[in-house]
Amino acid sequence: MSVPPTLHDYVDDYVTPAIDAFRFGIAPVLRPVFELAQSAEEALPNFDFAPVAAVAAIAIVAHVANYNATAQLEHYTRIFTKARLIFRSPAVYLYAVYLIVSALVRDHYVMRAIEGDVNSYVLFTYDMAHLIGNALIGSGIALNIWTLKALGVKGMYNGDSFGHLMSAPVTDGPYTFFSDPQYVGTTLALLGYAVKFQSVTGYALTAVLYATFWISAKFIETPHMLELYKNAGKKTTVTKKATVTPVVEAPAATAAKPKTVRRSRHVE
Repeated sequence: MSVPPTLHDYVDDYVTPAIDAFRFGIAPVLRPVFELAQSAEEALPNFDFAPVAAVAAIAIVAHVANYNATAQLEHYTRIFTKARLIFRSPAVYLYAVYLIVSALVRDHYVMRAIEGDVNSYVLFTYDMAHLIGNALIGSGIALNIWTLKALGVKGMYNGDSFGHLMSAPVTDGPYTFFSDPQYVGTTLALLGYAVKFQSVTGYALTAVLYATFWISAKFIETPHMLELYKNAGKKTTVTKKATVTPVVEAPAATAAKPKTVRRSRHVE
C-alpha cells in the first residue's frame, strides 16, 4: 500500500528543483552582486559585547531615526540636493539608495538574531512553519512593491522633503486598506521570518518594528509632512497675491481696459 505524498515530499520533488534551476540559471549574472553584498556584510561590526537581539532592536530604531533625521536635514540644508552635483544623479534617487542600504544593514542584524534563535518558540510543524512564513514574507514584499507602484520612488523615499509634493493625497491602491502600507508590508515580512524560524526573538523584534513604525508615523513623520504642505500652501497664497496687478479705473473719457491678473508659472 503506497503512502500518499506529504507536503514535504512535494516541496522536495517540485519546488526545490525549480528554485535550484532558477538559481543556477541566473547565478552567472548575479554572482558578482552577491559577492559584493557578502563582502559588505562581512565588513559590518558584530558587537559581540552585546546580546544579538538587543543589537537588532537598536538597528531597527536606528534605521527609522536615520530616515527621519536625514529627511529633516535635507529639508533644512539640502545636503543631498547639493551632493547630486558630485554624483550626477537626481537627489531623491541618491537618497533612495542610501535608505535601501540603511535598511539592508538593519536586516543583517535582525536576521542574525533570528537565525541564532531557531525553534525557541515552536508553534507549528516544520512544513507548516515554512508554508505560513513564506506566505507572510511574500505578502509583505508584494505589499511594499504595490506601495512603491502607488507612490513612485519620490513618494516612497521622503520625496516631500526634497520639494516633490503631491497635488492630492494618495487614496487608491494599498492606501484603500492601510494608512501606512509600506510599514505593514515590512512588518508582515519580519513576522514571516519569525514564524518560519519559530523564533521568540523574531516575534519580539516584530513587535519592536511595528511599535517603532507607529511612533514614527504618528509623532514625527505626519507632523513633518503636514508642516511641509502647510508651508507650501502659504507660499502658493503669497505668490498669488504678489502677482495680482491691481485694476485702476480710468476716467470715462479715456477708459482703459482692465489689466489681466497674472499668476506665477509655478502655481498650477
